[in-house]
Amino acid sequence: MLLALLATLLLSAGSAQAHPPRAKACAARGSTTVARSVQARVYVRDASESDDHVLVGCLFGSGRRITLETWFSCDCSRGDENDPQVWLRGAVVAVNRYGCSPAPEPDPCYGRAHTVGLRSGRTLRELQTGGRVTELVIGGRGSFAVLIGSAVVKADADGEAVLDPGPGVEAGSLALAGARLYWTRDDAPRSARLRF
Repeated sequence: MLLALLATLLLSAGSAQAHPPRAKACAARGSTTVARSVQARVYVRDASESDDHVLVGCLFGSGRRITLETWFSCDCSRGDENDPQVWLRGAVVAVNRYGCSPAPEPDPCYGRAHTVGLRSGRTLRELQTGGRVTELVIGGRGSFAVLIGSAVVKADADGEAVLDPGPGVEAGSLALAGARLYWTRDDAPRSARLRF
């Protein structure tokens, strides 16, 4: 009897570890994972019923879900909107919503990047990007830096600023260690402080 009870307890513990409750809290049938960390999952909700897409951030611990962006795309028209770019660090999500107008205008392209704290649901920092960004790194309290073309730009506690206008900033060189931001320009290391 005691052996049977122990075996049952061990099997229960094993199945609980295989499917931890925190992962189940953020599982959404038919969704596609875009980014995942130990603390959160960002996914696109199934749009099989319509051409409207929804980007959702979900905290594993609480199962709290936050709608981050919505967009239209049927993959069939010039009016389709681009899927937003997404980065995740812990429980902070960075999203860059961008696109270009088909009509000839002075500034046909647009872009806005922002960070959202999934615990609070608040927008932490934002930055006009003017289009697609090459790289993005997230720092403390939602501060972030991006590589736009060949320029390094940041959004932190001091506001928006161009840290290096380029040209010559190497793609793949943007990195963050603590509060220090690093990149390489013309084979020379550069750095600046990202204020949280």
